[in-house]
Amino acid sequence: MNQLPKHIFSSNGFWGHLVGLPLFVLGLLLLFCPFAFKNFDITFSSYSFHITMTFCIIVVVMLVSRITLGLLNKRKTLTRTQYYFACLFEILFASGFTGLYLWLFTKKTEAYFVFFGYTLVYLSVAMIIPYIILFLYHQILDKEEQLEDAAKPGQGEKIRFLDERGNVRLIVSQLSILYIQSDENYLRIYYLDEGKINTYLLRSSMKRIEDMCAKNGLIRCHRSYFVNKEHVQVLQKDKEFTYAILDIQNAAHIPVSKNYYDQVSAIL
Repeated sequence: MNQLPKHIFSSNGFWGHLVGLPLFVLGLLLLFCPFAFKNFDITFSSYSFHITMTFCIIVVVMLVSRITLGLLNKRKTLTRTQYYFACLFEILFASGFTGLYLWLFTKKTEAYFVFFGYTLVYLSVAMIIPYIILFLYHQILDKEEQLEDAAKPGQGEKIRFLDERGNVRLIVSQLSILYIQSDENYLRIYYLDEGKINTYLLRSSMKRIEDMCAKNGLIRCHRSYFVNKEHVQVLQKDKEFTYAILDIQNAAHIPVSKNYYDQVSAIL
C-alpha cells in the first residue's frame, strides 16, 4: 500500500503539478487576498503584481522539483512516504523564496523569518488542497486502469518485470508471455501484443526471475529459456534435440534440454 499511483510521474502528472497547482494557488490568493501588504512597507503597491511573482516562484520550484523527482523515480521507484516529504519540501522552498522576495521589497524593518512564517502558513493551506486533488485523481486513474484490465477476457494475471535495481520495466499479462530467453546480462521477453510477437530487453538474470516465473506458469525448459506452458502445443523430439512447439504462428521453436525434459513433459 506504500506504492505511488504511477500516473503521478506521467506527462499528464508532470504538467498537472507544474501548471495546475500554481494556477490553483494563484486563483485562491487573488480570491481571498491573504497577504496584507499594507502591514509591511513594500515598494510596489499592486497586490496582483506580487501575487503574479508568487505564481512564478511556485512554477520554478515545481519545475525543478518535478524534474528531479522524475529522475529519482526512474532510478528507484519512490514510496508514498518519500513523495510526501518531497511535497513538503516543495512547500518549504516555495514559501522560503516567496518570503525572501517580499522581504527584499521592504525597508527590512521586520526580520526575514517573519515573512517566511507568514508565507508558509498561507502557501501551505493553498498548496495542500491541489496536492490532495491531484493525488486522488491519479489514484482514480490507476484504479480505472486496473478495472479495465480485469475486464479484458482471457488476459490472466499481470506480471511485473523488475530490472536489477528493482524498478518496474514491463507489465504484461501472464497469458501474453510466450517465452523468456537469456542473453548474457539481459533477458529477452517475448510476448503477444494485439496478435503480434513483441520483444522486450530487460537487464536482469534467469535466477532473479525464477521464483516469479514458477508462480505464473512459466517453466524452465533449458539453461537459457523459460516457456509459458499455456502456449506449448507439442514437444517435438528428433535424433539430437527436443523442442517445444508453440501454438502461435511464426513463433520460434524453444529448445528443451535433457536435464529439464522429464520436468517439462510431466507438467504438460
